[in-house]
Amino acid sequence: MAMFTPSPRGADNFACFHFHSQKASLSPPRTTPPLLFFNNKLHHSQLHSFPSLKFRVLCSIKEKENLKETDKVTNGVLTGLRVNDLDQSGSGPEESGSGKVGSDWDWPPWQNIPERYKLIGTTSLAFVICNMDKVNLSIAIIPMSHQFGWNSSVAGLVQSSFFWGYALSQLPGGWLAKIFGGRKVLEIGVLTWSLATALVPLLAGFMPGLILSRILVGIGEGVSPSAATDLIARTIPLEERSRAVGFVFGGLSVGSVAGLLLAPPIIQNIGWGSVFYIFGLLGLAWFLGFQFLKEGNASFTAEPISWSPSTSRTQTENSSLRELGGSLKEVPWKSFFQSQAVWAMTYTHFCGSWGHYTCLSWLPTYFSEELNLNLTEAA
Repeated sequence: MAMFTPSPRGADNFACFHFHSQKASLSPPRTTPPLLFFNNKLHHSQLHSFPSLKFRVLCSIKEKENLKETDKVTNGVLTGLRVNDLDQSGSGPEESGSGKVGSDWDWPPWQNIPERYKLIGTTSLAFVICNMDKVNLSIAIIPMSHQFGWNSSVAGLVQSSFFWGYALSQLPGGWLAKIFGGRKVLEIGVLTWSLATALVPLLAGFMPGLILSRILVGIGEGVSPSAATDLIARTIPLEERSRAVGFVFGGLSVGSVAGLLLAPPIIQNIGWGSVFYIFGLLGLAWFLGFQFLKEGNASFTAEPISWSPSTSRTQTENSSLRELGGSLKEVPWKSFFQSQAVWAMTYTHFCGSWGHYTCLSWLPTYFSEELNLNLTEAA
């Protein structure tokens, strides 16, 4: 509740009313306080005839705030923010274009997305590129066999070399992710398989070098699942992890489809070597872009999985080695191998992987050699 009381201003034709509040003033009165002027030809003597005249004015909270904000526009200060602060934030009225102080252009459009969602999106994209590099040889092996005179056995040796590195790097990948963190291991994995993919055309005429490059591709992709699960565990809240895992690993299927669809036209129009260069450059571009993505700004504080910042790297590696040795001793290996359920799951997974990767590796060759389809139709 606010009240206005009359007071003289020395002018015969003006009446002014000082603003009084029931609350104590927080600042000394200014030289020229807020006044309400009425040009109604009242005289000083007439005003004294109403000694108890008071006006009760109902003011909304918004009006009071507007009055306070208007009073603050002094000495380069605008609505509580200094001018240089507005310049730095880039949200001044001239720049916003909307007539509202503090509004920003939402550019780039992904700037307001939480960091953990950006991490999950880029990790899923890494898995898309992962399977694109995995299946590109299934298409390129057809013109490569014709150019270098490889029979089916040699072609099978080249394609199987990928899985040597892929199988051997599964457990070490989990251990490395625990020591260095899933983010770092994923970065190194993508960089490794991308460089090795780009080297395939250069080493195709040298069989040991070609096999080694495909082993490196397998090693780089083999550490990625463990790195991704570690990254999810560190940055994603518990109630969102199942969806995050599904979204990330769903990129593998997308990558298989994309690789089988994109590789044939690239090979037919540019040559079989170009598919390795292009897919390798995609991985390198992902690696460079991932460096600008910050992990520490996530809006979720994950459980304390990582080590303390004061712990040295050597102590962490030694403790991890001891934990690994202790955990291997604690595993009931004998009970595992005697369990029928374990053997059933192992057999089922073996059969599923056998059929999946056999079809993925050999179906394009079968369609091309036996059904006389071109590369695009075979893929």
